[in-house]
Amino acid sequence: MERRQGATAVAGLFGAFVAASTVLGLLIAGIFMPIAGLGGSATKSVITAFDALPAQFTSSPMAQQSRILARDGSVIATLYQENRLVVPIEDISKDMQNAQVAIEDRRFYEHGGVDGRGILRAVATGLRGGGKEGASTLTQQYVRQLLIATARQNGNEKAAQAAQARSGIPGYVRKIQEMKYAISMEQRRNKEQILEGYLNIVYYGAQAYGVEAAARRYYDTTAAELTLPQAAMIAGLAQNPGVADPINSPKRAIERRNTVLKAMQEQGYISTRRMNQAQESPLGLKVQPLKPSCPAATNPYVCYYVVNWLLDQPALGDTVKEREKRLYYGGLNVQTTFDPGLTKRTNEILARRISPTNSAKRGTAAAVVEPGTGRVLAIGQNTSWDLVGGRGKTSVNWAVDQKYGASGGFQIGSTVKVFGVVTALEQGMTANSSFYAPTDGTRISGSRFGGEKCGIVDRYFAPYNAEGEEHGMTTLREATVKSINTAFAQLATMVGVCNERDTMKRMGMHRADGKEYGAGGIAATVLGADNASPLTLASSYATLASGGMYCEPRPVESVIAFDGTELPIGQNKCRRAIDPKVAYDTTRILTGVLQKGGTGTKAAMGRPAAGKTGTSDNSNQTWFAGYTPQLAAVVWYGTPYEQRSVHAYGGTVAAPLWRQIMTEASKGMKTEQFRLIKSDTPAEAEKNDETVSVPNVVGRSEESATRILEEAGFEVSVDDNRVNSGDVAPGSVAESSPEGGKEVDAGSTVTITLSRGGRPD
Repeated sequence: MERRQGATAVAGLFGAFVAASTVLGLLIAGIFMPIAGLGGSATKSVITAFDALPAQFTSSPMAQQSRILARDGSVIATLYQENRLVVPIEDISKDMQNAQVAIEDRRFYEHGGVDGRGILRAVATGLRGGGKEGASTLTQQYVRQLLIATARQNGNEKAAQAAQARSGIPGYVRKIQEMKYAISMEQRRNKEQILEGYLNIVYYGAQAYGVEAAARRYYDTTAAELTLPQAAMIAGLAQNPGVADPINSPKRAIERRNTVLKAMQEQGYISTRRMNQAQESPLGLKVQPLKPSCPAATNPYVCYYVVNWLLDQPALGDTVKEREKRLYYGGLNVQTTFDPGLTKRTNEILARRISPTNSAKRGTAAAVVEPGTGRVLAIGQNTSWDLVGGRGKTSVNWAVDQKYGASGGFQIGSTVKVFGVVTALEQGMTANSSFYAPTDGTRISGSRFGGEKCGIVDRYFAPYNAEGEEHGMTTLREATVKSINTAFAQLATMVGVCNERDTMKRMGMHRADGKEYGAGGIAATVLGADNASPLTLASSYATLASGGMYCEPRPVESVIAFDGTELPIGQNKCRRAIDPKVAYDTTRILTGVLQKGGTGTKAAMGRPAAGKTGTSDNSNQTWFAGYTPQLAAVVWYGTPYEQRSVHAYGGTVAAPLWRQIMTEASKGMKTEQFRLIKSDTPAEAEKNDETVSVPNVVGRSEESATRILEEAGFEVSVDDNRVNSGDVAPGSVAESSPEGGKEVDAGSTVTITLSRGGRPD
């Protein structure tokens, strides 16, 4: 019986040898194929299938993680379908290279893509009942992984499954296909290139694809710095990561590592002494947590905003699907404009003032941008990111437009008045131009606003004052500083609501849903009854700080592809929106809002600043929008969930929050004065060097002196303390600093001190 069984085994071995030799002998000398058990017709079909296969295939670039970086280079988030960082072979330790070859393909440097001896040994082992023994070379494994990865990147799961077929004719055809591709690859690439590709594509468990991701995941190091025992442990995971999972099965991981070390010693890669030392070392894991996608980002609101903004950029692809693939598979380095320190402090300031879990369900949000470039430096709100929601939690980003953060925006109230001021100045009015402010509730015929040309056909408009209660004769400056609604309704009849809407469009103002601001009617255009986001409003106000140049807000500085090329994303998109003189004159008016008698005195921050308060008609949304020469910011405070009053105005909560955020943002910045900016190049932060003589206002009344100085282009500050002056009547100007006649920079601040009479001090 034993002799008969032995004869059968020998016959089986011989049959397998003949079948394999017949097929592969027709293809390439010296290569064998496991076709045991196939008859003549089956063998013939395999040969036909082999001949029909192409010798080369087109593979997609290996999927690897993209990184979103803050302004200082710190990582905000990683985005990936496969957690991989591709590195060149020179950045992979030699021990790691040797360990992988030793355990996976000891004749890697000898064969031409297919190992005939290994195949025949595997066939013989299987026929003898010794179980399965791998026969694929490292090159074949690399080919298989490329086929699977390419199919999945292209959304072809059927092709991915075919590339993994293990039994029957499909399994043999898959094996033959691998062989032909492997042979072709070995003819086109050298061994170093093939090993580099393999080490970058293989899955090492724990969501780590490629050796660099594995080194970081398991040991908090790089592929270049892997020690011998670390390299051996990772190399041992390539075939079946789950069996020797070092996180959950450390004993098995050590056993597998030591097997790899023994193979390295037997093949001459390491000495017996090094093997013994490495085998005796502890596993020594330093497992690092994964940071996939935006929910785990350091700031999910920033992450999702950046991602959604990138998916809107044609430079990443013609369709959203193509852009998404590039972002999640393409190994991009996305350098954002966000200042991580300022972003963190902005969120802290908002949450400290308005508790995320406040019972009144009130919310607050802010945005900070850089005038002249459009760089978004910070966004924030008083909530934590959560997809489900709950008290103090939301996935909605209140600071940005709807398509980037799902927020519908909020009524901007009187912050909209700045566009009326700009329009009036463009039509020849000055800060001191006077007009009549009707009393509250006065009905003004809709036809007087000239809105027919732009689709506004309100029958009448009857505004009430929310922040300022004055009526009667006023000036453009006074109406703005005191935020008199009825005055701006009257102003709109003089300059035309269609012109005001045009000003908004030129200055980048639009609704949160992307539609034209003011299309809702006269109330929307004149008093801000349409919804907008803080970021849009901040960018619009930044137009004034930059001398009339509107720059589209951008959260990305640059995008670098994995091969080092820079994609055309993140460039300044700036345009001349208004005349520099109009921008400067508007700023001079808006500085008064922060000074005594203005609605935004709580925003005063100890350096030149301008801005405007805003309160919606039912006081459920309040704002402060403002800027310095270097920064622009907006703070919103209101009820995001329901329409009820917050019992506040723009100057009571939003203004002091704005001051705190802008003070934080301005730390380390040189104090600059507002000046007339003549350059059309937004990146040029330098202002002109024009100097002017300070008018002599000694002896004049405070009102007269202020008017003269402002008309000469100066900012005016009134000293709270008075001085004795026998030559000047009490209440008149006793002195100024700088004094009259002195040459100073245009736009400088002149401080006037009033007399209290009596003898000189």
